[in-house]
Amino acid sequence: MRSVEDLIRAEDAGRRLKYVWFWGHEPRRDGRIGASCLSQWWPAEFTVDDLVFPTAEHYMMHRKALLFGDGETAARILRARHPNEAKNLGREVRGYEDEVWAAHRFDIVVAGNLAKFGQHALLGRYLLGTSDRVLVEASPLDPIWGIGLAAGDERTTSPRTWLGANLLGFVLMAVREQLVGESLIGGREKRDITIVEHDPTWAERFRAERSRIRKALGDNAIRIDHVGSTAVPGLAAKPVVDIQVSVADANREETYLPQLEAAGYHLRVRQPDHRMVRTEQLDVHVHICPSGGKWERDHLLFGDWLRATPADRDAYEKLKRDLATRDWFDMNQYAEAKGGLIDEILGRAREWADRTGWSVDHPR
Repeated sequence: MRSVEDLIRAEDAGRRLKYVWFWGHEPRRDGRIGASCLSQWWPAEFTVDDLVFPTAEHYMMHRKALLFGDGETAARILRARHPNEAKNLGREVRGYEDEVWAAHRFDIVVAGNLAKFGQHALLGRYLLGTSDRVLVEASPLDPIWGIGLAAGDERTTSPRTWLGANLLGFVLMAVREQLVGESLIGGREKRDITIVEHDPTWAERFRAERSRIRKALGDNAIRIDHVGSTAVPGLAAKPVVDIQVSVADANREETYLPQLEAAGYHLRVRQPDHRMVRTEQLDVHVHICPSGGKWERDHLLFGDWLRATPADRDAYEKLKRDLATRDWFDMNQYAEAKGGLIDEILGRAREWADRTGWSVDHPR
């Protein structure tokens, strides 16, 4: 859907629309990635054509200046220290014409946000996790990129009563669909979620798959670990064994992907610093990540903490069982719903790691 009119037609057809409202770029107090990352002003440096942009706002205004041939202002925008400064410089572009800008602005902002969310894995996962929800910039000050209303106003719950065009929301939904095509090989999947009691044979399956992976990759696999819920004794889980393979550079697929595909795995996820391949039966997921990186550390730490902390293990199981009773648009939406508790648990785990000297080399 690309317009308010499209949303109204969907509503009239009886479709129940669900929303994510956002405005402002301040991070959450708990450090989690939230809806504020959707803001043009969110600080997430990305590179396009060898130029570094501090925010999507910088990109938008830089491309606006270039559109009208104002290279001098474009250069000043790149040097702007704050997105508001970039925005104000964009208003000074020489030769500006409303009709020309209106014809190009949507595609320009799509391109900037594709780079922003495509080059930052955590941001990309958040955006994909919004699934089929309508993204709404609830800005009471902007009737073009926002809806001219603040979140909490009862009129925000129906596009029929919005006071703005919500262009940024539609941009982000377009970006989301492009990222689905680029990062989820085969597109979205809606699968039944079943949580079962812990099965000791999961450890045996991991060992068998580890041998298969080691034979395929040799020393290119720096380490191979059993991660996720099936690696935690006593924790109920989906019957899918998660395996983490650490390599020197996850973005250099030629060093591992052909070998894994030859061994019978199929590529499902392609994200910055992360790939996921799986078995044809969908019962084993193999995550490839950089050795020494955040992905490697967080997944190993999360498992070690759950094994050592029954209260958090039980809380995590309770959440998963609850979520399994609900209907989800796709697996990304289910994963995003677990994010809040996972981040809380990881916060406690990191404090414990700092206090005890835990490391990824801790024996398991």
